[in-house]
Amino acid sequence: MQKRLEREDVEKVKNILKNFSSEQITYNEPHFSIKLERLKIDRKEVIKNILNPEKLVFVGISESKNPNFDFVHDLYFRLGKNRTFKIPISIKTTSLYLITIFKIKNKIQNEATKYYKK
Repeated sequence: MQKRLEREDVEKVKNILKNFSSEQITYNEPHFSIKLERLKIDRKEVIKNILNPEKLVFVGISESKNPNFDFVHDLYFRLGKNRTFKIPISIKTTSLYLITIFKIKNKIQNEATKYYKK
C-alpha cells in the first residue's frame, strides 16, 4: 500500500484532465482490462469520467512505484448514491496512464469512516 503524500486541488486536476483526449490514455495491461471485467465496469464509462471529470470528488497524491512516473494521482469519482470509483493514474504532459480501478461501495466506506473517526 502506498503512503498518501498530500491532497490535490480537485478543480486543478479537473482542468488538467479536460485537456486530454481518449487517444492519449494508456493502460496498465492486461491488469486494467482484467479488473474491468471482474468488476463489470464498461471501459467507455471510465474514459467518459476521466475526460469529463464532473463527478470527481477527491484527489490524493502518492509516490509512484514505476520509475517512469514521479507521482500517482488517486482519483475518486462519485457515480451515484452507492458507487464510487477509485482510479490511480499517472499524469504526464502528453499522456495519462491508468494503473487500475477499484469500485467502492459507499455504504461500507461510510461505516469505516465512522469507525475510524472515534
